[in-house]
Amino acid sequence: MESLLLKNCGIVVTQNSDRKILKNIDVLIEEGKIKEIGKNISQNADEVLDCSKKLVMPALFNAHTHASMVLMRGYRDDQELHAWLSDVWKVEAKLKPKHIYAGALFACMEMAKTGTCCFVDMYFEMEEVAKAVSEIGMKAFLGYGMIDLFNEEKREREIKRTKKFIESVRGKYQGIEPVLAPHAIYTCSKELLEWVNEFAKERNLLKTIHLSETRKEVFDCIKEHGVRPVEYLEKLGFLDENTVIFHGSWVSKREIEILSKYGTKAVHCPASNMKLATGGAFPMREYLQAGVNVCIGTDGACSNNSLDMFREMKFCALLQKWYRWNGIELTAQQTLDLATVNPAKCFGLNSGSIEPGKEADLALIDLEHYSMKPLLNPVSNLVYSATGNCVRDLLVAGNFVVRDGKLANAKEEKIVEVFEKAVEDLFK
Repeated sequence: MESLLLKNCGIVVTQNSDRKILKNIDVLIEEGKIKEIGKNISQNADEVLDCSKKLVMPALFNAHTHASMVLMRGYRDDQELHAWLSDVWKVEAKLKPKHIYAGALFACMEMAKTGTCCFVDMYFEMEEVAKAVSEIGMKAFLGYGMIDLFNEEKREREIKRTKKFIESVRGKYQGIEPVLAPHAIYTCSKELLEWVNEFAKERNLLKTIHLSETRKEVFDCIKEHGVRPVEYLEKLGFLDENTVIFHGSWVSKREIEILSKYGTKAVHCPASNMKLATGGAFPMREYLQAGVNVCIGTDGACSNNSLDMFREMKFCALLQKWYRWNGIELTAQQTLDLATVNPAKCFGLNSGSIEPGKEADLALIDLEHYSMKPLLNPVSNLVYSATGNCVRDLLVAGNFVVRDGKLANAKEEKIVEVFEKAVEDLFK
């Protein structure tokens, strides 16, 4: 479809620089991009969609997850972190490419149907994840999770696997970009991190890594290297504007200043961190005051149990208010930014807001849904009362990925059937 006219949109949450909210307005999309926003656009489009009972907003961006872990949703809940990890690793040891594919396809379905257009993923057999993303029609930044456990032979295998994945994906799929994804400083050797750093510069790739997620990680790093985790990566020359850290809750003010100095980005996963009781709360105020670009993500559905970014926005805002004893600590508008404009800037996407020239990555929300009434403050409704159940349509680069609540490019019944067989095979 070359052109689409969203006619008489009830509400448009633009997320532009002025954060304007428009009413009863038309949005014209041509060749995947927003061409015009205005009243009574008379352009002859290939399709005209009545949006009088819909809210149009930038689609959401899940900045950190492990999509295929949806296979383990509900497995070993209500456990202490390290006991939980031990059990999860036993299941992961049985994962085959067919399981990864089935899980990724199901996760993409859940994310798309709840308004997410793009996600950042770290896992194994990532060629299977790329295939699933492409079939659904989403965007993604995918990284093979590198773990060498300080073993030289394993390190060489991880490097070969990473190179193979990047060669198999880069330029092959529209909307999918490979990233480098060393798992963490406690599972990756100094030599592996140095290789990642050099290879990233050579190939102009983003680097993603779990960092400072738990107090134990911090204390172990100090014991092993004499410095805190952020300082350790700085010593390695690892930090730069192409680096994204996941979690980053256990950081000092000095470490935040270091991240800001290098233009490094941070991704907060509130629900997962609270559920696993990793301790403390993400120091959002300090990050934002330092000018660090902060995004939010769900983490995997095994530690969150949901991939719904609407729920994640609410958790994010409430955690900060609770942590600071301050009802205005993180506003609904600031929180919406963390899932739209911030990740678009972080990952170099020409979207995240509704403006002429931007790619049409849009979520269309049902204004008749009970959680959207009354509509005294649209942004407040989106962050505090809405869930992904409100989403009726999802456009990615102007193409329907979800239409009238159903996937546009794949049969949901088949996805569920394959997924359930994969779960049965893993847990039989």
